Amino acid sequence: MRALRRFVKRLTASLRGGGDDDRVREELFEHLALLTEEYTRAGMPLDEARRQARLTLGSHEVTTEACRDEQRLRFLEDAWQDLRYAARTLRKQPTFTFVAVLTLALGIAGTTVMFTLIHGVLLRPLPMDDPDRLILAWREARGSDAVRYPFGDREIEAMAASSQLLQSAAGVSRNGVARSLVTEHGTSTYANVGFITGGFFDVLGVRAIHGRVLTVADDHQGTERVVVISHGYWHRRYGGTREILGRRIAIADQAFAIVGVMPADLDYPVGVDIWRTTGSLQPGEPWAVAIRREVDLIARLRPDVTVGQAEAELRSLNQGLRAAVPSEDVLRDMPVARAFVDVVVGDVRVTLMALLGAVGLVLLIASANVANLLLIRGESRRSELALRAALGAGRGRIVRQVLAESVVLSVAAGIAGFALAGAALPTLLTLMPEGFPRLESIRVDTTVGLFSSAVVCVTAILAGMGPALVAVRGDLVSPLRAGSPTVAGRSSARGPQILAMAQVALAVTVLAAAGLLIRSVLNLQTIDLGLAPERLVLVDLYMPPAGFADRGRRAQFLDEAITQLEAVPAVVAVTPVNVPPFTDRGWDVPRVAAEGQGVDRAAANPALNLESIHPNYFATLDVPIVRGRAFSSADREGMPSVAILSDDAAAQIWPDENPIGKRLKFGGADQGGPWLEVVGVAAPTRYRTVTTPRPTLYLPAAQFQMTASMLIVRVTASLERLMSVARGRIRTVDPTVQVMAMTPFSVYLDRPLARPRFVAFLLGTFGVVALLLSSLGLYGVIAARVRQREREIAVRLALGATSARVQRLVLREAFWLASLGALLGLGGAMVATRLLRGLLFGVHPVDPGTLVAAAALLVGAAAAASYVPVRRAARADVMSVLRSQ
Repeated sequence: MRALRRFVKRLTASLRGGGDDDRVREELFEHLALLTEEYTRAGMPLDEARRQARLTLGSHEVTTEACRDEQRLRFLEDAWQDLRYAARTLRKQPTFTFVAVLTLALGIAGTTVMFTLIHGVLLRPLPMDDPDRLILAWREARGSDAVRYPFGDREIEAMAASSQLLQSAAGVSRNGVARSLVTEHGTSTYANVGFITGGFFDVLGVRAIHGRVLTVADDHQGTERVVVISHGYWHRRYGGTREILGRRIAIADQAFAIVGVMPADLDYPVGVDIWRTTGSLQPGEPWAVAIRREVDLIARLRPDVTVGQAEAELRSLNQGLRAAVPSEDVLRDMPVARAFVDVVVGDVRVTLMALLGAVGLVLLIASANVANLLLIRGESRRSELALRAALGAGRGRIVRQVLAESVVLSVAAGIAGFALAGAALPTLLTLMPEGFPRLESIRVDTTVGLFSSAVVCVTAILAGMGPALVAVRGDLVSPLRAGSPTVAGRSSARGPQILAMAQVALAVTVLAAAGLLIRSVLNLQTIDLGLAPERLVLVDLYMPPAGFADRGRRAQFLDEAITQLEAVPAVVAVTPVNVPPFTDRGWDVPRVAAEGQGVDRAAANPALNLESIHPNYFATLDVPIVRGRAFSSADREGMPSVAILSDDAAAQIWPDENPIGKRLKFGGADQGGPWLEVVGVAAPTRYRTVTTPRPTLYLPAAQFQMTASMLIVRVTASLERLMSVARGRIRTVDPTVQVMAMTPFSVYLDRPLARPRFVAFLLGTFGVVALLLSSLGLYGVIAARVRQREREIAVRLALGATSARVQRLVLREAFWLASLGALLGLGGAMVATRLLRGLLFGVHPVDPGTLVAAAALLVGAAAAASYVPVRRAARADVMSVLRSQ
């Protein structure tokens, strides 16, 4: 038994000392037979001896588990000790620590902010049931370059009744929100009103947070007119009071009761404040007929139905609707269906992913920069690491110690970066362009925190793994030998050089993308609009529907208002308009047919933007008439129907022909409606969209539609002076008409440019940060190389080398590092910038000038970053260096 006790002690000691678990287990089973035999010799029966041996073996298995727990505890204690030592070491080097933490914090903060935007806009579920089963559908005319056309509310009802794949369907205004006057207790303000059919909220599967939603029962004439309001409007207008239900408001002089408040994340149509049904529209309200005929179809699919299947069914149903609504020529267009989520997000997905990619590259640059700093710092610690190895530390323990420093730096940077992101996000949201989707869904939450933590872990690995492996590679004993040099050779410098080139390459990619977007914004800002926006002011009028339902009364008021305003010395010209500029809102003509054209030739005619204008229109906007004449007061109701075409429209309909005197009509040549004689050709304009001039058909308002409630005024005085004068003149014509707003054209022009400017600003910021970080990395590498080669430089100077030659020697290394990195970056930029194609205007994704400029900027920054190390090398004290060696 004494031998057994000695064996147990020896085995327990071996277990506590560690070792291979399989080997320990094998040794225990080997001794099972020996224990059984020893118990048998002591007089114990065989079965009892085997049982006792198993009990002894079991006690050793418990001992094995206890040893494993002890090993885990010891590992955690060692890791905690490494982290504390790393923190103490970094605290003793505040400059190095500050630079490293700030570098990583910038990358982590940018990445966290961009993920917060992506999570809020793209990843956070919409506040509705099964949003993936929702679709939005509209029509596109054949041969019209995918111009979007709406349904009417009657067509949607017919399709919903006949469909086998749609669970439910409703309509929503295709033009988005309409700016309407809202009056309550004698106070009038503007609000964004979204028009829907009664089943809209049932289709979405959305419930009100207070009150109820609008239903089909609210979408009929004769019922009480009710509305629901958005969460944002509830807080802005009413302070979030719960006593909102039942309050009475007037929209366009029509009384409504508020019956519900919708969730915060619901923002469709984008920017909506108030939802009302199309059935609540009264005959006298402006655009009442047009709104009912211009709605998109929103539908919920049955389970397991795809968007493609739904689109195919809608096209089939669309053909059958011709019999039900034979007079609507627009039914010849083909329905197009898209996932509702994709429509809500729109082209923002590409924008956000491009920004996330750019900030990800900045984070890589920051990680490479810190890895470079750790590598350079590691050269000065080789003696310390060699001493640790000599005292018995294994290579794994040394790797853990080096990694601990990167973990401490990354955790500190993560805390600072998360705080910086939280502070920067509210400011960034205020800079977001108007119409950016789902802004109220963007917030910092648990998911963002987990993502930031994951970024910290990845950053710690990226920044620390390379230096950790380099620290244990090679001979760890030589630095302890007397007289052994402490500087590293060429191979040890290769790591920092490679990282420096990688930083330059990544920075070139980011700068090239930023340069392309900046050039796009500059192209948009200097584009020829085809009109003169300077000194143009849009005057928004409120004309009570009850007093201006008659077309003749409205025309008379507008004529008198123009006369009164043009009598003001500061006013050059005035014209009524139906829609504000640069908003892509207006009327469309899917097809026109020219007199004498065959069916095939007429099908090639472009879809046209339709403008109903006053005779002063072209003079006020300073749009030249290139052929024929402008409209006059003689082009009125009862006279021959006339039209003016834009030059690009005329060139497509009558190529190489003079269009003056020729005739065209809406739809096909066999359709009803009058022939329109072309009396003039105007220069193309970008009044509707900034990016693309739309071929346009102009009709005199006196013959087509007199529904304008806005005036464009060309002035020579300041806006402040015009406001007071204009209000008085309008009040003189009719006291019931109010001037609600006067807005310079520049404000409207800024809106379509807001998103490109925002993206260019962010990418430009990321590019500047990338440039600074890569320059800092190059500075660190060149400075370290100068320190490592100070003996060589001293010998060269002692042998007669000039300072200029030494400077060229150091500068040449910096130049080659930057040049090789820039070449690699150009290759990456040529691939990455192609992903920005949809965000660019007037510039090719692989624009040679922009790419070369980005590379040249990095090379120039490298030369500037090398200035201090170059001067230090040229001013080296030769005798002091040689004595120290």
